[in-house]
Amino acid sequence: MKKIVLFVVLFIGLLYSKSLEQIYLEDGIEAVKKILDENIKKSNFWIDTIKDIDVKYGYYDNNTTIITVDKVGKKMSMYTYEDGNLTNIFHQDIIAGELGDKFKEGDLKTPVGAYEVTRRFTPPSDYYGPIAFSLSYPNLYDKILGKTGGGIWIHGFPSDGNRKNELTTEGCVALKNDLLLEFDELMQKQTSRAIALISESGEAKASKDDIAILLRDIFFWKQAWTISDIDKYLNFYDDSFVRYDGMKFDDFKVMKKRIFDKKESKKIVFSDYEISPYPNSQGKKIFRIAFMEHYEAPSHKFQGQKTLYAMIKDGKMKIILEQ
Repeated sequence: MKKIVLFVVLFIGLLYSKSLEQIYLEDGIEAVKKILDENIKKSNFWIDTIKDIDVKYGYYDNNTTIITVDKVGKKMSMYTYEDGNLTNIFHQDIIAGELGDKFKEGDLKTPVGAYEVTRRFTPPSDYYGPIAFSLSYPNLYDKILGKTGGGIWIHGFPSDGNRKNELTTEGCVALKNDLLLEFDELMQKQTSRAIALISESGEAKASKDDIAILLRDIFFWKQAWTISDIDKYLNFYDDSFVRYDGMKFDDFKVMKKRIFDKKESKKIVFSDYEISPYPNSQGKKIFRIAFMEHYEAPSHKFQGQKTLYAMIKDGKMKIILEQ
């Protein structure tokens, strides 16, 4: 995101016959601010800022390992994402759970969604092969949807190669052991965090238009928050919005209005962005957006990770879940 901020100033400076410095000297800081605001409202501006970045599987400020799983196609791939470049380093056959999204414990289905690879460990039974990797199911979005269960792994086969079921698992993603060891070797070489995008069929992908809209609207959502503009701020939320603790949109609006009415001065800084397309069984264009938030106001201070789940509706970001 720092590179994008630098590009903002350089790019906008090229659009005007007068430099931003000249405009500042002649008309003041508000004139410069107006020019910047008008230009960064345009999606085309943001598309230009990411034109050399591969955003097929999302936008990430830091190097990231991306794993994609196609349940129907029975394929798993691994990509490295470094400085905006995607490189495919693994593509192999897998088996997964029964068809359909996972909704409850014991339904023998592999969940559809975006999950962090949380740990590498030795499975408790030889049936799962020599190594396993756990995934962060159920995540916040799953819990809000009422999904249950857990213990979703990427693992291997029994050492003798004989499985109870050769076609499906009980919900995990399984590879033959030689492929699992190859996968493990690649994972061990990665120093970045790993995210698994599990789709029912095909792969969930993002476009440059999608990422441009989200980057633009995150900027203006933060701006509205900073200046306590309640109407503009709430306009970035969908009517179906639910907060992490189950608070619905109407109650959220009342709570936020009470806070914004204080008109406190605020400092809000976002960094380390992760924007991932979120596979889902609802046919919606959903994204998981995570970043580090630094918030300072007289009545409250916070520093930590913020996570949003958002849709793109009519060319605009609409937040459906926030933590």
